[in-house]
Amino acid sequence: MKTNLLKKLLTALITAVILVNPIQVMAQDSKEGSVADESLQDLTTVIGSGVVGAVLGLSTLSFVDKPKDHFKNIAIGGAIGMVIGVGLVIFNQANKSGASLSENKLPLSPESFEGLARSEFSEQKIAENYLMQPTFGYNFTF
Repeated sequence: MKTNLLKKLLTALITAVILVNPIQVMAQDSKEGSVADESLQDLTTVIGSGVVGAVLGLSTLSFVDKPKDHFKNIAIGGAIGMVIGVGLVIFNQANKSGASLSENKLPLSPESFEGLARSEFSEQKIAENYLMQPTFGYNFTF
């Protein structure tokens, strides 16, 4: 019974490692990614850290007298790992937001948004985005 449970656990662990493999096969630009790719990467981070936490919880069973009474360590380790993974994802997303603001080079100083400067800036951005010259045209002569 013990070897059967160990084989099932080992099979599940190997399957999880294969399915949640964070290695990228193709070289891609890290700045250009779709929302689905970023979400999948975040999900992989959370699940991977949960698996690592569960493995660490499993490793504690060898230090107790009756391991069958301490199976909750696996769940607790997995939960702590997932919490750490969620914190890591939040930290990475917060840093991406700050980096994207600095890449766009928006005037973020408080002095630049006082008075009419804010409305002039927004009117300029609206004009740049929506009031462009048409890309094609027709000339009719009779």
